[in-house]
Amino acid sequence: MKFAFTIARRFMLGGKGAGPSRLTGWISIIGLAAGTFALIVSLAVLNGFEERVTNRVMGFEGDLRITAVDEDVNLTHVLDTVLRNAYVADALPFQERKGLVSSGQQEQRFVTLKAIPIEHFTDFYDIRMDASPNQLDGSSIYIGQVLARRLNVGVGDDITLMSPVDYGGSVGLPRRFAGNVAGIFQAEVLDVDDRIVFIPLSLGERIFLRKKGFDGIDVRLNDPKSANDLKRYFRRALTGGLSVKSWTDLHAGLFNAMRMERIGTMAVLSLIVLVACFNLMSTLVLVTYQKIREIGILRTLGTTARRIQGIILMQGIMIGGIGAIVGVVISLALVSAQNQFGLFSLPEDIYFIDKLPMVFKGVDLLAVVCISCVFIIISSAVASGRTLKINPREAVYLEK
Repeated sequence: MKFAFTIARRFMLGGKGAGPSRLTGWISIIGLAAGTFALIVSLAVLNGFEERVTNRVMGFEGDLRITAVDEDVNLTHVLDTVLRNAYVADALPFQERKGLVSSGQQEQRFVTLKAIPIEHFTDFYDIRMDASPNQLDGSSIYIGQVLARRLNVGVGDDITLMSPVDYGGSVGLPRRFAGNVAGIFQAEVLDVDDRIVFIPLSLGERIFLRKKGFDGIDVRLNDPKSANDLKRYFRRALTGGLSVKSWTDLHAGLFNAMRMERIGTMAVLSLIVLVACFNLMSTLVLVTYQKIREIGILRTLGTTARRIQGIILMQGIMIGGIGAIVGVVISLALVSAQNQFGLFSLPEDIYFIDKLPMVFKGVDLLAVVCISCVFIIISSAVASGRTLKINPREAVYLEK
């Protein structure tokens, strides 16, 4: 190994008077550095946005959601059982129904009315809020920022609520209920700010005439990471006729899309590394023919063809390794600088954050290193295989 390393280092980029092999060698190093740099930085940005979306979803949905599948299930007893669990921090019962909201300007929107114990809203949900300092009452409601803009209302304004599904009359309009905007929240994820209106349970009982009880229970855990374990536990411990889902289950489509985006990004940006490795292969072939007399001398001195192949393979790994290491170091430095100083800013009115989020994960570094190593080793092995066809006698007398 030491012999192969020493000779490979002497052959590095063709050595003195290398000519075109030196240029192609440096292009290989730059290409590999650019490829690994692009992979790590892109994955860090995706991680940053994914973490932000995950935190917003968890803040809005809770950790678990228990809903009744059978109509005869009494969720009030289930709520008592859940609250007694040592791993549960809080639980919030709710009722849901599609309905209409309208403002004084006769602007109307079709939304989801979610009735909850309204006094626990700010304690249970982790959402940015512009709230009124006044005491909550039976008409206090919370709406999203986008919906407030569409209705042209603000904190303290009155709006009208209707539930056509619960209206049993054959003529006329559904009964209208007055609500006062006690707060405007900014969930900043999916279309929550435009389609959800939180209302008090007492108001929900008056609007949802055809409902007999709760539709479900949102659960907060002491440790959100244990959501999947608690989900399996509640499925076994609670009575039948219930559905227990975690926040990842509720938004499986969103997180599957982000996962596919990550895979697609890695596949596309890996092409940069692949192209650089093609250039590395041509560099090694050029070096082989530039040093063919030296290779012939080594063969006549007793060096085996496999040993010569190992020398060229080692040289390819050295060139590729330098490029990959440079790319990794620069990318990690950029991610660290962005998190520390916020070098790249974003328009806050669009992204709701003032700087580009970057989150580094060790598994991403491992994946990038593995991709680079596989491409480098394969290209070096293919190029070094040509040394097996060199005839020692012809190589010694070959004119350069």
